[in-house]
Amino acid sequence: MKITIQIYEKDYMRMQIKEDPHTLFNLLRIVALEEEGVTLAGYARDRTFEQSLMFQIRTDGTVDPKDALLSAAKKVAEQAIQFKKAFEDTYLG
Repeated sequence: MKITIQIYEKDYMRMQIKEDPHTLFNLLRIVALEEEGVTLAGYARDRTFEQSLMFQIRTDGTVDPKDALLSAAKKVAEQAIQFKKAFEDTYLG
C-alpha cells in the first residue's frame, strides 16, 4: 500500500492510496466519523487508470485530521484483533 498526502491543512487532509483494500477504507471511514471533531470522512475511487482511491477527512478545527485518522485506524486494528481472538476461540478451540 502506498499513501501520498495531497493536501494537509489544519482541518482537512486528502490522500491518494494505491494498492488499496476497498473494504478497509469503508470501515475506516465509518470509524473516523465517530471520532470527536470529525465532520467529514469519505473516499472515492480515483478516476484515472491507476488503481487507487482518494480518502479525505475534515474536522471542525478542534482536532488535527491526522490525529483523528490515526485514532480511528487504531480502533479498527483493535477491533480486528478482538474479532480474530473471538473467532479462534470459537472455531479453533
